Amino acid sequence: MSPTDGTTVSPADSGAVSLGTVVVSDRDPSSPFRIGDQIVAIDGVELAERAARLPGGAPVAEGDRLTYTVLREGRTLDLDVELRPYPVVRSLTTWWPMLLVVPLLLAASFTVVRVRPRDPAAHAALLTAAIGVVSVAGAGLFPLSALDLVAGHQFWRWYTGELAFALLWGAVLHFTIAFPAVTDDRRHRWRVLAGYLGTLALYGLAWLVALVALDEPLERMYFVLVPVVAALFVYPVLIVFLLVRRIVRSDDDRTRRPLLWLIGALVVSTGTYVSLWALPILVTGRPVMPYEYQGLPFALVPISMAAAVLRYRALNIEVAVSRSLVYGSLWAGAVGVYLAVVGLLSLVFGPLDEPWQQAVVAATIAVLVQPFRGMLRRLINKRLYGEHDDPFRVVSALASRLENTPTASTMLPEIVETVAAALRLPYLAIEIQARGRSETAASVGTATGELHRIPLTFHGERVGNLVVGRRGQRELTRPDRIALAEVARHAGAAVYTARLTRDLRRSRDRLVRAREMERRRILHELHDGVGPTLAAIALGLDVSRRTVGESSPTGELLGRLRDELQAAIVEIRRLAHGLRPPVLDRIGLIPAIREYAGALASRTAGSETSVAGVTIVLEVPSSMPKLPAPVDVAAYRIICEALTNVTRHARASSCAVRLWIDDDLHIEVVDDGIGLPVVTNGGVGLSSMRERATELGGECLVEADHDGGTRVFATLPLPKEGS
Repeated sequence: MSPTDGTTVSPADSGAVSLGTVVVSDRDPSSPFRIGDQIVAIDGVELAERAARLPGGAPVAEGDRLTYTVLREGRTLDLDVELRPYPVVRSLTTWWPMLLVVPLLLAASFTVVRVRPRDPAAHAALLTAAIGVVSVAGAGLFPLSALDLVAGHQFWRWYTGELAFALLWGAVLHFTIAFPAVTDDRRHRWRVLAGYLGTLALYGLAWLVALVALDEPLERMYFVLVPVVAALFVYPVLIVFLLVRRIVRSDDDRTRRPLLWLIGALVVSTGTYVSLWALPILVTGRPVMPYEYQGLPFALVPISMAAAVLRYRALNIEVAVSRSLVYGSLWAGAVGVYLAVVGLLSLVFGPLDEPWQQAVVAATIAVLVQPFRGMLRRLINKRLYGEHDDPFRVVSALASRLENTPTASTMLPEIVETVAAALRLPYLAIEIQARGRSETAASVGTATGELHRIPLTFHGERVGNLVVGRRGQRELTRPDRIALAEVARHAGAAVYTARLTRDLRRSRDRLVRAREMERRRILHELHDGVGPTLAAIALGLDVSRRTVGESSPTGELLGRLRDELQAAIVEIRRLAHGLRPPVLDRIGLIPAIREYAGALASRTAGSETSVAGVTIVLEVPSSMPKLPAPVDVAAYRIICEALTNVTRHARASSCAVRLWIDDDLHIEVVDDGIGLPVVTNGGVGLSSMRERATELGGECLVEADHDGGTRVFATLPLPKEGS
């Protein structure tokens, strides 16, 4: 390496220069410099002028003597400095903790890649480790000296490390969005690319702002020569936000557990750093341990990363996180209370210098803090595990939700959602048992690993099971079992009711389908059998009448018989149409509605109630899936009856018919007429619409529209899979 002047102007926690000055932050013991010296010129070259050009310059050699102009305590001094070899060995031995963490990160990354060669998180970890090596080798182990700003090529070694440090934040973001799994490959690639380019974009933005807003070259130098300065204010916040959001949004235990590993390592590492370095420096002005050891706590991060990716199911990480949060929060609170009490007593009684005084304060703090331990543990366990310590609260929340449940069909989903949320369970389901087999009636979450089943009984009869997904691989705790047993005791009646409701609905559906099939059979018999037979008889009567003479007594009798027969044929056709409108089989539901609406609109034009006629607007799908016979008949009848009421009674100028399908078939008919009468007896038409919807398990509502007129809204359930 090139020689050095014995100064350091780029410690690990700052840039190459402070804003507008070049200050010595560290030095060799035999150097004539002092910490805090501001270097103004080197061998007659003013740094303020030299900063306008590219750093570095002509090479120098060991033994060369240069004159440094420094500003020390308000005085300008000229120091004669002899260049000496760069202390590589001393630098490596001083920063040995960093040499330990970086290989550990590389070893963990290579191990993960070897075991999971196609895992995107493994690739991200290896890339992060590689960029970290470049950053440490370039700028971490070998700080920048003042000489490197004007001579030699060592600045570019340091600058490469700083640029790698900026890209390292993009790599950490890459690992954050790839860990523990990637679900969308295309969007993942774009996010990763944006993460890396974002560091360069922030650097370019800082560079541009410095060139525009700052006039002094040394002031510009700070922002131009330190690429990471802008990323430091953006990427840590973004990374923490993404991690917390993924944990909050994730219901999958396979995703949450590795994230908890990573966050647990960060909490322990950061807590140790704050305890041994940051907080002691803030309180006493010096760390508990030498500053060079600050990298050691972060060795836990690569270890936890490897464990999370490879064997995150092997340990009970939730317990570790819970206890870390409890004791970490308790420690932070104790330190805060200690500082507050000591500060307050010092203001009143003066400095507390005697050991017995410190002991009394510490004992007082211990007495004050201890009662909060149980409360803090319950609070954190509640956030992690829910209300398993208080079964009554779980059952009370369940009863409150069920009290506001409108229908029996939604009771079981309400139970699983309430209990899973209260106990923080990754998976919960209710199985209904009937005729020797079980089927899942409601579930929430994703089933992972072995499931635990709790019987649900009603009056001694087993009606189903409460299926519980474990948190990881450990057994359910005793509080969990007590809470779930209490829930199961109350849920049995709800499951029995849901089973009766389900069986009743299925029986009703079978009856409706059987009735519709029988109607179709009768319709076909009338159309294909009775109808042609009666038509043939009518033709025979016509022939017989012409044979005997139309004016003869027999001919007149045959004529009367033919008229009665024709009336019977018309009545049979009317009955057949009442069984099932033939137009539905002929052209389908949507064209049939269009045909009926068009006939009504043309029929009302020029009538006494509406000279211009009723404009009927249809908002219906262009195509419809095949509907069950009872559903399309009910839908056609309800729409026809509603349109008939509009043309007869509403005195409306326009009417809108909307029909759509999601899980059910929905019908809405709205007009702008005079609305419903104040007192209505509910005619046959309104009752018929409600009955047709009710017999299918749906509902039909007839009400005054908020804009005037009348609104008919009907919902017809469609068969669900497995019903």
